[in-house]
Amino acid sequence: MAIERVHSSDTQVFVNGERIPAINSLSISSSKGVTDIPRLGVSYISDRILNSNQSSQLSIGILLTTGATGIDPFYNYQQRGSGFLSTGKFDFQIKDRAGVTTISGASLTSYSLNGSVGDLVKGDSSYEGDGAIATSVGALTYSDHTNDSFGGFFRPKDIEISTTSNSKEGISSSALNIQDFTLSVGLQRTPVTRLGTRTPLFRYPTLPAQGSLSFNMVKNQVTGMDISSLVCESGVITIDLKDNDGGSVMDFTTSGCCLESVDESTDLDDNTTISFSYYFPILK
Repeated sequence: MAIERVHSSDTQVFVNGERIPAINSLSISSSKGVTDIPRLGVSYISDRILNSNQSSQLSIGILLTTGATGIDPFYNYQQRGSGFLSTGKFDFQIKDRAGVTTISGASLTSYSLNGSVGDLVKGDSSYEGDGAIATSVGALTYSDHTNDSFGGFFRPKDIEISTTSNSKEGISSSALNIQDFTLSVGLQRTPVTRLGTRTPLFRYPTLPAQGSLSFNMVKNQVTGMDISSLVCESGVITIDLKDNDGGSVMDFTTSGCCLESVDESTDLDDNTTISFSYYFPILK
């Protein structure tokens, strides 16, 4: 039966065969990489040939969920043996009522988390994989539409952030009135292809890799902070997302974090806010 359109409610995303719940945005971008073949005596390009390492980019936005059935590629990626720098691959299937789009051999290229008071914790990630393949086989039907099953969503009171350091720059943010936070990681990857093949064996991360953490707080105290040291000191960042019972569900910890900037601002009839920005190296 012909369909009139594909709506967001008709779309489901699977990673390595398991459905991802609570997705709120999705985009796929595919473009051909070609080499132009000019001809002597011709003022235009008459032929083009397809290069190797054809790829597609996949971007996913998601609300982070709790519970054992709340599968989440962000959290899943951290649990792999080599972390962000892993050369492991994901296989994605985007299914709707028109058909199935498959992106195999996908590697993480960017990752971010952000949360704020009065809002749910959101994540965004981007992947680069082998060229997308679309087919009508396996299209969803109305009988395939089921409700997502998971424990719930992270709320502001379920989030704890702490930064610790043995240096003069370090402060503990666990007692501060944090209003929002953003954690982001970006990875450039180089495809490694064997002679005689067109598809990369893996996409190796370009080193050094780094991430950033920033958060804003309402000013109520500033203690022991001194950013005059010649050599930038480093410490530990921890973001702890908890379930309804207070247990840790997702605990992101990285060492080597370094304070980059502190900004303070005040507006008439408003609270004074302080913004902290940190850099940290990607070690795994």
